Amino acid sequence: MIKKNILAAVVCACLLIPGGIFKSAMISADEFCPLDSLKPRKVKSLDSLKRVPVLHQGRIKPFETYSKNILLQFSGREHYQKESACEWMARFLFAPRTTSDDKIFIVNHPEILEALKIGPQKNRRYSFRQLDSGFEKLKVLVDVSQGIAEKNQSIVDKELIRVYENLLLYIRLSGAFGFAIPHPDFTFPNNEIVNELQLPPHPGRSYSFFDILEKSEKLRQLAQSLDKKDQTNWSTEEKNAANIISTLLFWTDHYADCPLGIIPTKDQANEEWMSPMDTIIDNFFDPVYHDEVENLRDMTLNYWDGSQLEFDLAVRAFTDSVLKYASAKEQKAIGKIPLELFYNRLNLFLWAKFFYAVGFMLFLCSLLFEQNRMYRPALMATVLGFCPHLLAMMLRILIMSRPPVSNLFETFIFVGVISVVLGFILEAVNKNWLGLVVSNSCGLILLLIAGKFSTEGDTMQMLVAVLNSNFWLSTHVLAITTGYAGCCVAGIMGHIYILQALSNSVETKNRLEITHNNMLGILGFGLTMAFLGTTLGGIWADQSWGRFWGWDPKENGALMIVLWAAIVFHARIAKIVNPLGVAVGCILALMNVVWAWFGVNLLSVGLHSYGFTSGIANTLIAYFLMEVLFISISVFILGQKKIKF
Repeated sequence: MIKKNILAAVVCACLLIPGGIFKSAMISADEFCPLDSLKPRKVKSLDSLKRVPVLHQGRIKPFETYSKNILLQFSGREHYQKESACEWMARFLFAPRTTSDDKIFIVNHPEILEALKIGPQKNRRYSFRQLDSGFEKLKVLVDVSQGIAEKNQSIVDKELIRVYENLLLYIRLSGAFGFAIPHPDFTFPNNEIVNELQLPPHPGRSYSFFDILEKSEKLRQLAQSLDKKDQTNWSTEEKNAANIISTLLFWTDHYADCPLGIIPTKDQANEEWMSPMDTIIDNFFDPVYHDEVENLRDMTLNYWDGSQLEFDLAVRAFTDSVLKYASAKEQKAIGKIPLELFYNRLNLFLWAKFFYAVGFMLFLCSLLFEQNRMYRPALMATVLGFCPHLLAMMLRILIMSRPPVSNLFETFIFVGVISVVLGFILEAVNKNWLGLVVSNSCGLILLLIAGKFSTEGDTMQMLVAVLNSNFWLSTHVLAITTGYAGCCVAGIMGHIYILQALSNSVETKNRLEITHNNMLGILGFGLTMAFLGTTLGGIWADQSWGRFWGWDPKENGALMIVLWAAIVFHARIAKIVNPLGVAVGCILALMNVVWAWFGVNLLSVGLHSYGFTSGIANTLIAYFLMEVLFISISVFILGQKKIKF
């Protein structure tokens, strides 16, 4: 505690320093850095760094996942040129000036580029150096956009805010490890101050913030002598000491509040983690924290030197220290890091999409060649697609300790699994390619859509308040999303029925009857699960909000699915519609599901407005128009063939 006060005394001593000296220190630190012309040797392997735990968005995750999240946020990609996200992130944190010309910032609207006077790029990605020239203008525009109510903000307003926040995050993160690197702010023209501080004598060489702070006791003694003299009587040595103290203040102020939670607090009730500089400011002289900061310093220097063994040892020493005093909850999360790295390394969804696509292509080939020869390979491809799909979902359950349905990405994954299972059941009953077509098309389409949502950042997010219950996730949400799966499969089968009806095959009548019967059965399954899920949702709402039903948009969407599926059944039982009408009704049920699933989130209102994703309105409108066009043309053609609706 006494030593912590020493640091405070050193920093506070700058209040004695005239404004001119402080201003010169700030200019030096802000405008001149030797790393502009230097490149690190870099270590060859970052395997040890990938395992370092980072607290980000309320979740402890491995550095590898954190790197992917940040690069996705900046550029919408998980790599930069030939560098993986982890390689780029390491270079950014340890040698930030080497990334100034990396084109990692995606800007989607040309109006922003015109306002900043920046020429357009083909891939819509720009470097920090390009955008930094218009940073002040960007800040002015963002101030205006942020003054507009969120519901009234245009797409350009939101894009302005997004680009500005990404640039600000880049700037704040760029100083995370600056304390470890020698800097010209701490270069001394003579050895007097070096000898006074008992620094290693290196004439003309720069020292790091960490090197100087290690001599806090000596600086405190010098600061006390300054207080007893008038500035005009300061010696050269004392002026140098005053300048050093002033520079220390600038550094602690300029690099504080860095959003890199890498060091946990010893207060286990406090779940916030600290950045290196914040740890230095608050706890530098605590032996444990001091050693951890020193390990981070060693990591940085060994990265620059390309010293692999020393780098790995520093990383391991740091992570071992963090694990010793982390809370039980934090230790549990850190213990799952190897599992998450295993999940990242397998890239299971890519393999699942590949095999689903192969299975569907084999079906198309079966239309041209002998079907029996293609059947077994198609079945094997479907199974090979389902296995990584299911394994990925199971790993996510183990990592997050909850059902995989807490955000839109996860619901697409889960509905995809259920849809493929329903396809397997259909194939086991019919053995006529129908189930394989359903499994491969549903699995592929849903994983492709999920991939679009994965570009927005971490897909294993902490639960939002409205979903913070594993019990109701396991009952209401699983039930309602299983209902989504049933209606989606029925909708796909509705398309298949119409396409079969449009063909002139001799076996069309028999196939239509089989497809119709299976379509009704699957729609009945979807109706049952959707009704069960909606009822459970009402019970949850009654427990959480004190009312069973509130006509919330998400509740209305679920009700629309149940009512429409019931209407289709009643219309068929009453013989108001024929099998073709059932097929059309199933397609409309699929459209209802799409709207209830994530279309209502576009409204951004109601208690269920979690998982809101902007930018999908045009895609939804295009999808609905395509479905209406498909139904209209098909019904018209079939009407010409005297097939009744």
